[in-house]
Formats: sequence, structure tokens, C-alpha cells
Amino acid sequence: MKIEEAASYTEKCFHGSPASCTCACPFHLDIRSLLEKVSKGKWASAYKLLRNETIFPVIVSALCDQPCSNHCQRTQIGDQAISIRDLEDACIRYVKKRKADAYNIPPKTAKVAVVGAGLAGLSCALNLARKKFQVTVFDKELGWGGSIRVHLRFKEFNEEISLMFSVAKADFQFKSEITSLAQLEEFDAIYIATGSGGDSFGLLESWDHELQTTSEKKVFLGGSLCGVSQMEGIAQGAQVSKVIEAYIQTGKASYINKENNFKECGRKLDHDGALSLARVEAKSTDGYSEAEAREEASRCLQCDCDKCLTSCEMLKRFGKAPQKMAIEVYTDTHVNPPLSTHTLARETYSCNLCGHCKSICPEAVDIGAMLQFSRTARFKDNSYPAALHDFWLREMDYAVSQGAFVSAPKGKKTCQYAFFPGCQLGASNPEHVLESYDFLNEHYDAGIFISCCGAPAFWAGDEERLGVHIEKLRQEWFEMGRPKLVFACATCENIFSMMLPEIKSISLYELLDRQSHVLSKCDLTEAVVFDPCAARDDDEMQSSVRRLADKADISLEELQEKNRCCGYGGLIRLANPSLYDEISQVRAEASEKPYIVYCANCREVFAARDKECAHVLDIVFGLSINASIPSLAKKRENSLELKKKLMREKWEMDFEAETHEWDKLSLIIGDELQKMMDQKLISSADLQEAIWLAEESGDKFYDESDGMSLCSMIKPVITYWVEYRKTGPDTYEVYSAYYHRMHFVKGE
Repeated sequence: MKIEEAASYTEKCFHGSPASCTCACPFHLDIRSLLEKVSKGKWASAYKLLRNETIFPVIVSALCDQPCSNHCQRTQIGDQAISIRDLEDACIRYVKKRKADAYNIPPKTAKVAVVGAGLAGLSCALNLARKKFQVTVFDKELGWGGSIRVHLRFKEFNEEISLMFSVAKADFQFKSEITSLAQLEEFDAIYIATGSGGDSFGLLESWDHELQTTSEKKVFLGGSLCGVSQMEGIAQGAQVSKVIEAYIQTGKASYINKENNFKECGRKLDHDGALSLARVEAKSTDGYSEAEAREEASRCLQCDCDKCLTSCEMLKRFGKAPQKMAIEVYTDTHVNPPLSTHTLARETYSCNLCGHCKSICPEAVDIGAMLQFSRTARFKDNSYPAALHDFWLREMDYAVSQGAFVSAPKGKKTCQYAFFPGCQLGASNPEHVLESYDFLNEHYDAGIFISCCGAPAFWAGDEERLGVHIEKLRQEWFEMGRPKLVFACATCENIFSMMLPEIKSISLYELLDRQSHVLSKCDLTEAVVFDPCAARDDDEMQSSVRRLADKADISLEELQEKNRCCGYGGLIRLANPSLYDEISQVRAEASEKPYIVYCANCREVFAARDKECAHVLDIVFGLSINASIPSLAKKRENSLELKKKLMREKWEMDFEAETHEWDKLSLIIGDELQKMMDQKLISSADLQEAIWLAEESGDKFYDESDGMSLCSMIKPVITYWVEYRKTGPDTYEVYSAYYHRMHFVKGE
């Protein structure tokens, strides 16, 4: 992996970029930071920031034409822009001690000439003098200031210039007019800032506005001579000082430090929910009081794009900026220590991969895709936490083998449609699949395609397993005559869209909606449709479900936020149980009304939360709304019974599932233990195997006093432990079950 690959996912993210007001400011002053400091009355730090960025803060606070005001995002919500210049003035008045910073660095031998002692020339001279270059400033007038010498407040301005140069040694040559550059041959670099209409020595036409260079290698131009404002001239002087420094050091004009790309910033943001606040007006003609200044500064929206960080529970919990996460995607899997940090592992597997961040981002930055990229890279490098996805990968393997059934209608080799219910719909409720296929079989030339879409492998980052499975799906689809697939699961449809785009698809709910018969009245009279995150871009699927509910005379309300993940996506439950609980609870509480869902996983998540919900297929087919959730073992049984029933009733075929010697064991498991096992993804089938192995081999701990046994079963990724007691022939009561996410090796 290259760092550019990881960074490409967030390159358009502008979180942390300069605010729009900063972009408009000639000095690129960090106005957000300045106003935050002022709002807290931190006058010393506010003044220091103002001084360092604007060079001459007193002059700037008096003369700046405030281009930032036109870009203040307060105006986005109808308010007046913040009074930046008045707040700058307050910084100057309320700071206890104004001084200039001195740099304790050795003097340099390089000599720089500055022609013109106006604001642009002074700015350049001051910055170079601070760096201990030998700076000589020439001006034909009696003193510095240029055009501001006639200003009514020049006395203050003069004091400001004197203060700033009090710690920076520069040689001022007044009443010294430069008429030819030949007079300056001894200097290593020359900056010409002779003011509006001043002498450019024939170099103006060759002026480059980016670096302020000219056709003469060591000669630079700037300020109002080049048509910029006074404030822009001060800013240019500071910028060109860096270019001159680089030129002296390297012989080439360039910026020593790459500047922020202010051309690309300044985006307008949404400020939903922002409180409108009127501009604070100063009661005194002297300007804001301290309290007034703090109040006005508090009006700053501190605008920055943080939509994903404040909306996504995962991003909110970890609090990392997208760009930082992109760097950690690289450093986490980099093979050369000490760069390998493993600081993003928890976040990588805590993401629902739901697409919400992308959907709300102004630049469609997809953090989920980046973390999916991270999962894939980790899997390739064998540095992934295998236990987090082991259960689902084993379930997928079962679903595509024992649980799979693919066939055109009886007596046919091909068909126009094929129903792909996904592996979870039938496992959760076989009637949903049986009734749906009866409907399709009656109205369409429809086959059946029971398998897994491959989502567990995709979410785990197991590209090899996914690729093999996708090829198998493609071949089976081709052999069925390339039918249009009918999906009941939006996740399945998404996976097929990504991996098998050549396959045309339609949702089951759209076909059900096309049949105009009126549905029988449902027990639900009012509800909210909970749209799965995977259906975000499928408007027709969402609309069809609503029309079906309407046919059943159900009064619908909409959630404030649609297509939020129920918590199941990305299989985060083991990686971050507390986050999973938070997300599922928040989604369950998004409305007090019952939910209508059209995702088996959503139904399972909400039923576990005792949230009243019904699958839309319950409503369509008049099925009883069952709040119970089948256990993990029951889901497998459901899948097999569904397959058997379909094959026997629709195809007149027999099917015998694979059996194991431990299947004969009967386990007694209490409700609380069963609930815990389901939460921890411990199937009773695994316990049957563990107990059978222990009883057959005698490899267990046995307590004669109470007949209790403790055994373990070592699997490639997980080691199971079971505490149990035999209560009858092939019958065992289980008292506890747990596992370690590690592989134990038995020693002698």
C-alpha cells in the first residue's frame, strides 16, 4: 500500500481547512482562532495571533476594508457579518503589553535592498530584518509610511512601525532616490515597492504575481506599484520575504514552506439549527468594551465542515479527522517499524460501512470506503483480527453450500426472473420466502436463487473468498439463462450491483406493488418506515414499500433521518459491542411509533431491543407479526427446512442435509444464557460439538461432587468453553458458555 492510496479517499475533505473569511483575508488570518480567543477574553494570545499575521496590527485594524465581511457565514443565515476590524481594535486596546518578538538567531551575510518605505516595503523589510538579513531600505521621502504619511492617524501608525522595528535592525536611507538598479549591484536581492505610479525600472510587464519575481533574476516587485491594495501590499511584503529568503539560500525563487491552497477554500456551509444573533453595537465611540467585544466574537459560528464527525456515532466516538484516519490506514499496515502504529484497528472494524458519511458530505467523501480498503489491506497482510468475522464467514460458507438452492422453475432450464431472497430472510422467517416465491411463481416466469450475496466476505475484506463466490454466482446465473434477479434485501442488491453489474435487478417490493389488489387491513394503524442504509440510493424500493403500507391503510410518518444503519452493517457487533448497542438503541428510539422494515437484519436488531416492528412482507401476506428472534441454531434449521420445502413442493425433489454425530445431543439452555449466547454469536450447534467431543474423548474437567463438567473445543480462530451437566441419555444442561478470541495449543 502507498500512502497516496489511503490519502486519496479523503483528499477532497476540507475539514480543518481555513474558513471562508480567512480565505478572503489578504493575510489569511485565522479568524476562527482569533475570535475564539477574544470570546474568552484571552487578549494576549489574541493580540499575538493578530500581530504575527498582519505585521502591523494597529494600521490594519484602522485601514483594512474587511473583505472577510463579504464571506462571513453569519450572512448565510441572514445575520450581519461579524465586526472583525472593531474586534481587532479591541485586541490592541485590551492587551496589557504590546511588543514585537525578537528572534535569537545569528546574523546573515546576505544583503537585501528594499526600494520604497511604504507599507509593502516595510513589511518585507521587517520580516527579513527579523531573520537577521542585512536589510537596507531606500526612500526618496523624509521618512517611512508612503501614502499613509498624510493619514490623520499617522502618529499612531508611526509609533506602530517604530515598535515593530525596535527589535529588527534595518538601515533606513531616506531622501535617497534610486534611479537605476545599477546603484544596487552590491545587494544579493532587491525588492521594489515604490508605490502607485512609482518607478518599476521597466520590469512591471515581466512581473509574476505568484512569486513577485521579474525578468531580472534577483529583482522582485510588489505593493501598490503592482495595483494591489494597501492591505494586500502588507501581505505581499511578508510573502515575498519568504521567496527572497529561498532565493538567497538556493538561487531559485520559491516558497520555503508550502502555503495552504486558499484558492480552493472558502466553501459555504449549511448551518442548520444555528441561532440568529444580531450584531453587537458599541455603546462608546471609543469602540467595544471588553464585554461587548467578547459577545460579538461569540457570534462566530466557528464554521468548519464537521458533518460526518457530528452525525456518525463511530466518528463522533473516536474523534479523529478524516485526513488523520487516512494517514493511519497507511501507518497501521506499513511493514517497516516504527511506522506501523495499529492505532486505527478498532475504528476500522467499528464502521457500519453504511455510506451515511458520503451521503451528507459536500464533497461525497466516503470514510466507509476508506475503512473497507483498510480491512482488505489488513486481510491481505494477515494482520486482521480474524475472530471478529469468523462466525459470519462460517455462516456464509454454510449458506452457499448446505443452505443453497438454485434452479429455474420445474421442468425448465432457464427463466426470465429468479428470486434472490438472501441468506437471512429465510433464516429469520421461512414464510417470507415461501409466500414471496408463490407470488412470483404465479405472476412471473421465476426461478429460485437461494444463496448468500457475499456480504460477510466483503465486510471482512476477504477478497479471495468473495471473488471465488462471485464467480460461482455468475456461472449459476448464466446457466439459468441470465434472468433478472428479484431482491428482497437491499444489501444483496448492492453487492450484486458492485460485483456483478451485468445482472439486471428489481426489488421484490416493486413487483408486489405493481399488483393492484388491495391488501387486507393490518393490525398496525400507524407506523414509520425504517429504510435500511443499503436502500439509500434505491428510491423505487423505498417508494414501493410505502405504497404497500398505504394499501394496507397504515398511516405513515417519516423519520427525521432516513437510511441510517440499524447497527448491523459492517458486522461491528464483536469489534465494538458498546458502539453497536449505542447505534441500535438510537435507531430504535428515533420514533415512538412502530417500524415497518424491509430488511431481515433490521428486524432482528429492533426486535432484540423490544422495538415494535413488522416486516413489510408480514403486511403484504397477512402473516402474524412475530416479535421473537430465532436462535443462531434455529436460523440454520430454518434455512434447511425452507430448502427442503421448496424442493419437495415446487420441484418434487428430495434433500437430506449433512448430519453429524453430535446432532443427536439434546441441550437444555436457559433463556438468559441463550440470549447471551446469541449476543456473543455462540451457536448451540457449537456447544453440541464441544460436549460430544469431550464425552467421547474424556478430555474435560469433571467435578464428582456435583456432576459438573467443563470442556473446551479448539477451533482455528476461537476456543469454546462449556460448563454443563448430563441429565439423561444424550441430554445435557448447559450452565455457561463462552469463548476466547485466540487459538489455544495443548501441550504435554
